[in-house]
Parts: sequence; structure tokens; C-alpha cells
Amino acid sequence: MPTLRVALAQINTTVGDLEGNRAAAEKAIAQARELGAHIVAMPELTITGYPPEDLVLWPSFVERNEEQLETLAKSVEGIVAVVGFVDAGASGKLYNAAAALADGRVLDVYHKAHLPNYGVFDERRYFESGSGCPVLNIAGARVAVNVCEDIWEEIGPSEIQCNAGHAEVILNINGSPYWTGKQEWRTEIVTSLAKRNRAFVVYVNQVGGQDELLFDGASIVSDPSGKVIAVAPSFEEAVFAVDLDTEAVESTRDESFPDSELVQQSEPFGPVRQVDVPQPSEQHELLNIPPPPLEKPSELECVYRALVVGTRDYVRKTGFEKVAIALSGGIDSTLVAVIAADALGAENVTGVALPSRYSSEGSVSDATELAKRLGIELWRLPIEPAHRGFEELLEPVFKDTEPGVAEENTQSRVRGTTMMAIANKFNWLVLTTGNKSEMATGYATIYGDMAGAFAVIKDVPKTLVYELCNYRNEAGPGSPIPTSVIEKPPSAELRPGQLDEDTLPPYEVLDRILQQYVVDLKSSDEIVESERLLGESGADAETVRMLTRLIDINEYKRRQAPPGPKITQLAFGRDRRLPIANRYRG
Repeated sequence: MPTLRVALAQINTTVGDLEGNRAAAEKAIAQARELGAHIVAMPELTITGYPPEDLVLWPSFVERNEEQLETLAKSVEGIVAVVGFVDAGASGKLYNAAAALADGRVLDVYHKAHLPNYGVFDERRYFESGSGCPVLNIAGARVAVNVCEDIWEEIGPSEIQCNAGHAEVILNINGSPYWTGKQEWRTEIVTSLAKRNRAFVVYVNQVGGQDELLFDGASIVSDPSGKVIAVAPSFEEAVFAVDLDTEAVESTRDESFPDSELVQQSEPFGPVRQVDVPQPSEQHELLNIPPPPLEKPSELECVYRALVVGTRDYVRKTGFEKVAIALSGGIDSTLVAVIAADALGAENVTGVALPSRYSSEGSVSDATELAKRLGIELWRLPIEPAHRGFEELLEPVFKDTEPGVAEENTQSRVRGTTMMAIANKFNWLVLTTGNKSEMATGYATIYGDMAGAFAVIKDVPKTLVYELCNYRNEAGPGSPIPTSVIEKPPSAELRPGQLDEDTLPPYEVLDRILQQYVVDLKSSDEIVESERLLGESGADAETVRMLTRLIDINEYKRRQAPPGPKITQLAFGRDRRLPIANRYRG
């Protein structure tokens, strides 16, 4: 058969929704069959959702996931489906597995060999590494099946499947979380794998938000020369097909193929097993299909899509419909409100203005104008009575002391209590508005503006907040963000005339140091030197050491912050696990 039609189904699964995930897989398989596909691939751990974490430690969870796989298999006719699930081996060990389904049954099961245990991944806590590599023989075409990390290592199952098993297509199913810039890395992995093994590579990724993780889809197909021939949309569910000329693969494999050295290095993943797929009784004609998409959205567009999808899926997958946001008229709460309206619809977002005696008239009017442009409801609840009441309550113990941060933060805590009361009353979720720069330095009030269910821009540095606001206004529809919000200096407005830069350096400086200390893991001394080389635009040593100290001592706050979507390579939370009681200073 000269042409193999492969369908890629990047679907949005929900962890623990075993029946719902199976139903979504059935729908995708039906769509792929309508496209005339011979084989369809779905994301890693399709049945359980990814990542299932400690749910897999419950025997009943694993059993029910296997039952749903069997149910799904019975519905698969006239096509081969590769579906991820958790397999309890005969010994009782658990495997991150991919099942090949056809002819109403499970034909073969592959166990993931490379288990990631870094960053947000913790797979060795749950799974055993597998061995033995299937090559599916589908009407003359040979298709290697493996899972995610198996292609991220330099040598893996693909090498033995292609060089010893003569596979012409590598089909790799994924649950690969998004962060800015990762698609370029993925593309390099996929195209290098294709060139190294002189095979087509079909890389299928899942879509959607799961707690703090975001999955962008952006599935990739590469030809044996390393040319990308298809890229699926980012942050959208999609089922599409691509035709692969498997006979042409042989022309790329000269006398140096198979590579005996690669075979030898990949022997631990073997042996290869050839799995013959039953030919459907009714042959379907390959109808013409549109050319596969080749999408290349900008990085800002991807980040914005990520935040919208992450917010929508967190709210919906936790069983809620509506959210409330404390609208200060500042740029952070403005961006959160716009994202929420795009994610959930304006009718499901309520803004709450909570002005204090220090709130400027401009902030109140900006919040009002934003709500008008977005079409969201805005409640105005001045906090002066509660603020005054707290002052009176604390006066006996605060007397004879100088007013300071404690008194200022009382306003934020009044607001936090008010927002949580509203959410509690109406069964809504509160979206918090703190950005990554604030979370890094502790410039946020615990039990105040940090109180809520989901921190939409928790991993967005302040400088990126401005870029995203400008992007959203330019992208449309409309320009929802008032220019005055973007142009005014940032302020917490907890005392007269307060500006963020009274306490912190300019955000472009802060974010640059944050990147070096948190992501690049540079010491304070190394950062001081790199800043010195920047000349007048660099921060002095005192500023560097002040910021790194703030980052260190505020770990306890971050540990108590609500979850928020990860959009950078290293986010606070799952990515960065530091002790709170810790005297080491970088």
C-alpha cells in the first residue's frame, strides 16, 4: 500500500472522568474513520486523563480505566486506534501504556520505556519502565508505537523499531505541557528523530488545562527528511488526517541502514514484536482531504490562548460556571477580567470594585470603563466601614506604634474576606490577580489579594502583563482595555501617593533578575556581575541582593497561593520545590 492515512486526534480529556474520556475517544475515532484514516492516534493516558497523579494508587481507579479501554475497544471497527491508558501488569506493577485497538479488541499493549522525573513530571513515583516494542503491520505499512518521553531521549524505542523492526512511521502519543518557546524544542526533537531513523514521525499531543498544567496540542508530522508537513492548531481540539507515502521511505534508506550501532544501543528497549493488524472486511476508498494545517501563531498569541484555555478548563472541570474578580482599575486585575470574559463569556464574570479611602478616582473610573467595554456586571462595595472597624478593633494593641505595612495590608484582607464571602454565597470562584513578579518578591498580601481559587497570571511576569494587554487590544475584537490603565504607574493604593517603585525597582529590572535567579539558577554574585556589565541600565549590588532575599523569604507565601496556569519554563509551584525553613542564600 503506497499511502497510509494517519489521523491525529488532539482531544481535551479530564483527569478522572473515565467514561467521559472514553466517550471523547469514541467520537474522535468516528471522525477519523469518516476521514478514511487507517489509523488514529490519541494523547498519552487518554482514558485516565493526564496527569492522573496519585489516583493511580487506587486499585479501583486502575481497574475502571481498564474496563473503559475494553469498552472502547469493542466499538473500534474498520480502523486502528492507539489510545493511552494505565496498564496493571500481571505482576501488579503499573505502566504508562498505549493500546492498539482494532477489530473490536485490544491487539497489543506497549509500555512506556523512558519515564520523566524532572520539572512537573513525577512518573517514577507511579510507573515501571517497559520493554518490548511493537511494530504494527497495517496493510503493508509498518508503524512503530511509543509514548512521549520515549522520543525525548537521544536513544529510545524508535531506534530499534525502525532499524531492527523496519518501521516506516513512528507514532508517538503525548501529554506534553506547554511553556513559552517549547514548540520550537518539540519540532527539533521530532525532525531530528525523523532524520535519524529515516521515517515519518507522527507526534500527537493533548489539549486543555489540568490544574496548573496547560496542553497546547500543536501536534506535528515530519517526513523522513525532517521536513514538517503538518502542525495542528494550538489550544484547540482537532482531528485531522495526513497521507504518508510509506513506499518512499525505502528510497531514503541506503546501505548504511539499518544502523547497527543504533540497534545495539537500543537493545534494552527490545525485542521488537511484529503485530499484524486484521484487514477490515470492507475496504474504504481514500477520498481527497484538505491539506493538513501548518499553523505558526506568535508567542504572545500562544500565551494569551494558554491563559484563556487554562482559566476556562479550571473553572469548568471543577464544576463551576461563574467567577468574581476584584477590579482595582489596575493593569493586573484588568488583564484577568479580559481573560475571564474571553474564557467564560461576559455573562459569567462579575467584577467587584472595592475602593478604599486611598483609591484614586481614576482607578474607580477605569474599572467602570473596563466593565462597560467587556459587558460584565460590576458591583461597587466601598470597604471604608470594614476598614474603619478593623482599625478600631486593633487600636488597643497597635497603640503607641508607628503605622506601617500591617495597617496597609488590613485593606487587602478586608477585600479578600469580602470576595470570599461573595463566592461562598453565590457558589462562584474567585480569580486572583497577582502576577509572577509580585509572587516572587512577596508584593502580595496573604489572606488578602492572594485569597481565591485560581491565580490566572501567577506565572506571568509584570512586563509580560503589559505586552499581553497591548496584544489583546490589537487582536480584537474591540479594544477592551482602556489606554489609561496601561499608561498609569502601577500602585497598590494602600497609602496616599503610593507607587510600586517606592518599594521595588522598575519591573523590567526586577523581571530580568527574577529570570536569572529563579530560572537560570545564578547566584547573587553572578547576577551582580551580569548587571554590572549592563552599565547604567544594570541594577546595583544592593538591589540584586534585596530582590534575591525577597524571593527566598517569601516561599511560605507562594506555598499558600492558589494554583495558576504554567506558561513559563519554570513556574513557582510544581516546577520549583524549595524548603520554607531554609537558611541558604544564593
